[in-house]
Amino acid sequence: MIRAALKAQGIACELDSRRVLDAVSLTLQPGRLTGIIGANGAGKSTLLSVLAGLQRNYSGSVMLGDTPLPELPAKDRSKRIAYLPQNPEVHWDLSVRQVVGLGRIPHQPRFSWFGTSNDADQAAIADAMTATQCDHLSNRTVRSLSGGEQLRVHLARTFAVQAPVIMVDEPTNGLDPFHQLRCLETLQARAQDDQCTVVMVLHDLSLAARFCDDVLLLHQGKTLAFGQPAQVLVPDNLRQAYRIQPPQENATVALNLALWDSVSD
Repeated sequence: MIRAALKAQGIACELDSRRVLDAVSLTLQPGRLTGIIGANGAGKSTLLSVLAGLQRNYSGSVMLGDTPLPELPAKDRSKRIAYLPQNPEVHWDLSVRQVVGLGRIPHQPRFSWFGTSNDADQAAIADAMTATQCDHLSNRTVRSLSGGEQLRVHLARTFAVQAPVIMVDEPTNGLDPFHQLRCLETLQARAQDDQCTVVMVLHDLSLAARFCDDVLLLHQGKTLAFGQPAQVLVPDNLRQAYRIQPPQENATVALNLALWDSVSD
């Protein structure tokens, strides 16, 4: 995998005549897990789609290393950036293993629903299913699974790409507390152990505080704060972004972290 920083400069985006993003800039480094947080409508998912190269209706620049992202051929981009949207769906009776195998399509000369042809693909699929704890579901059809189980399968499909950049939109949505922790531990390991650039949209501030190396807080399409969680998740920022009044400075985050630690243990 070719690892390089992903840099966005002055990103602005209008959708349906509404300014969704306004002058957003950030640099995402390999080996770090970055969370994008903010209230509903802050522009989180739109920014993620811009960074993934899927949203072309924007101004500003996105660079992957020294290459402008729009100049990367689609097949090359799909090998280097793995993207998991909100609420992914499968409309066919595919098995779990077949769905996870779709993550290997960028590495294959031609598309096939039914299995892959080399050891590297098989190893990538097995590793992804083990990491997301869905290997025991291998032969079941995806549509027979619960929503949380389906999300783990789609996360495995994302991991199977073995891309140096991983982007996921609300990966803990629909997961129980145990699998929320395991999901984010797995994403954290991809960043730390594999030196991937991992970016995720989150709503849970305690999870962002615990797992993220960096946090981007968006407010009305603009960057309110960007840095380490302790620098971003402060009362003034939370009041402005979420219109909430923290009871004591960092008390809520500290309490939630203690609860998560007890669940993990």
